[in-house]
Amino acid sequence: MKIEEIAYASKEIVARIEGFIKRPKRNYRVAIMRAAASSFLLGLTSQYNSIYTVALGASKIQLGSISSIGNGVSALISAPLGWLVDRYGLKRFYLMGIGLTAGAMLVYATAPDWKAIIVAVFIMSLSMRLIGTGCSVICADSLEKKDRATGQNLCGTLQRLSALLSPMIAAFLVTAFGGISVKGIRPLYHIRFVGYIFILLFVAAKLREPQRMKMSEEEGEKSFTRDFRRIFEHSSDLRRWIAIASLTQFPMALTIPFLPLFAKEVKGADQFVLGGMATASTAIYLLFGIPMGRLADRIGRKRVIYLTTPLWYISNLLLVFSTSSTTLIIAGAFQSFYFISSIVTSSMTLELVPVAQMGRWSGLIGFFRGLVAVPAPSIGGLIWREVGPAYVFLIPIAFDLFLRIPLLITIPETLDRE
Repeated sequence: MKIEEIAYASKEIVARIEGFIKRPKRNYRVAIMRAAASSFLLGLTSQYNSIYTVALGASKIQLGSISSIGNGVSALISAPLGWLVDRYGLKRFYLMGIGLTAGAMLVYATAPDWKAIIVAVFIMSLSMRLIGTGCSVICADSLEKKDRATGQNLCGTLQRLSALLSPMIAAFLVTAFGGISVKGIRPLYHIRFVGYIFILLFVAAKLREPQRMKMSEEEGEKSFTRDFRRIFEHSSDLRRWIAIASLTQFPMALTIPFLPLFAKEVKGADQFVLGGMATASTAIYLLFGIPMGRLADRIGRKRVIYLTTPLWYISNLLLVFSTSSTTLIIAGAFQSFYFISSIVTSSMTLELVPVAQMGRWSGLIGFFRGLVAVPAPSIGGLIWREVGPAYVFLIPIAFDLFLRIPLLITIPETLDRE
């Protein structure tokens, strides 16, 4: 292919992306810019959070307990926050979520010991649930069905692009501030705090309250539980979908904490192989995230889920039976298909209820997914110790194949659903 043809093809791709971004409502563009900026800031500290907490005095058991506390808090507050968003509007709670994220970073930055991190994780869990519910409402309100899976995967792609740079920037900053220690890591949280303040100001200026049907006065007078019961009047599929969403969350919540540990301790991977696995995963998402989202918007969500899920199975099998560093890196690359499948599943979630019920619906989904995420790492640890490390990655395949997929088959396709 000639250079001129490559240049023309590249311009065509850029033009299509630009055209796609202009189609949704303004709030979508605000949301993806917030997500990309937040992802960059997250990448500054994501690899240092546990090191920082242990350096402040936490034991390994206390470190795990802090994570469980965060998952539990997220589950408990999910439904009430979704109800509040539906009743009182999106913008104030979305901004509150960003503000609380900044507050959590300030706690991290000034923490005198590991116990303060519990407070930071509590605040962070609250903020992420507010932001997550807000993003669900924005996507449901701003994107047409024909663009929804593409839009969500575009958001994920931009997040991963922005996060490519921040870990290396953080490495240079940590070196400049004194190395991998409390002294060297602490300034990164100050930087994140300042960054979230700028994001808060940007979103406050640009985000608009979605023009969507809200609770009527009659609904507003009803009780909290009745407001949630009204969701299930819309469709008989919702209870099954809650099970599907929870079963989608469980395998990854179980395996992710143990994946690098398995690669290192069982397969002998060094830091370069581990880095190669992470980089390959990001590269595959960047290559296939948007095309798979576009495919889901054309042929249906379920077909793409059926297409991508076996690739995640292959990833786990390659990991377990790997005999070389190359195979481990390929296994890491294929892990991205789980996240692509999950985002397409999320598109179906948004299409099962009216936009006016999206806050409550997102809250319910978050509640049950959170309940699953609390015990999953502990179950993975028990499987590792009592059955064997390989079964941490083999059992979830059977779990998914014989539970989630059969349930998904019973749910009608949502792409053309009115």
